[in-house]
Amino acid sequence: MIGTRSRGALVAVVVFLGGARAARADDGARVHDGRFLRIAAGLAYLHESWTPSSSATDAVHTGWGPALEVALGKFVRPRLALAGSVQLATAINRDETTQGMTYPLTDTLHFVDTISALVDFYPDARRGLHVGGSVGFATITEVDTYMGGAQTSWGLAAALHAGHEWFVSRRWSVGGMARLAFHSYGTDTPPPAATANGLLFSLLVAATFD
Repeated sequence: MIGTRSRGALVAVVVFLGGARAARADDGARVHDGRFLRIAAGLAYLHESWTPSSSATDAVHTGWGPALEVALGKFVRPRLALAGSVQLATAINRDETTQGMTYPLTDTLHFVDTISALVDFYPDARRGLHVGGSVGFATITEVDTYMGGAQTSWGLAAALHAGHEWFVSRRWSVGGMARLAFHSYGTDTPPPAATANGLLFSLLVAATFD
């Protein structure tokens, strides 16, 4: 009788350890699946060149501000996601450099908002490193917070990003992401008419929900 009880206890221990090992293996095999929502926020740096159509002097505008991205999509394969993305960034109180001199553009807000189609690729389907890009349309709004005026222009935008994620639970993960975005648009504020090309470099903290 004692031998039978001992064997039963041994079997129970083996089953328990095997189940724990299987659970750990399952935890290590977590992958993206189905629909997802990504929310990312951080800081952006703007470098934008302004080239007039007349003989006026070129200028470069630079500034820092907050950045936000919301992406909603689906994993069509364990390593590949397609999504729609809204990317928002604001440069506050920029500086203007022209003819070797730099002037503060106080009381101004420069919004660069884009709606894009996004592709994200994970070299390892168990999350971690991911890289991708997006292409879409940009809305650029110049706001004078002192006088209260605003001017909106439309253009094209594209971006590349790279990031890394860590699981918090089975349903969501957190990580960091760097993004380099380009936008181009025509504007007549301030006159004369000009073409503006900008680069936005963003560092973001992201949360992804499956």
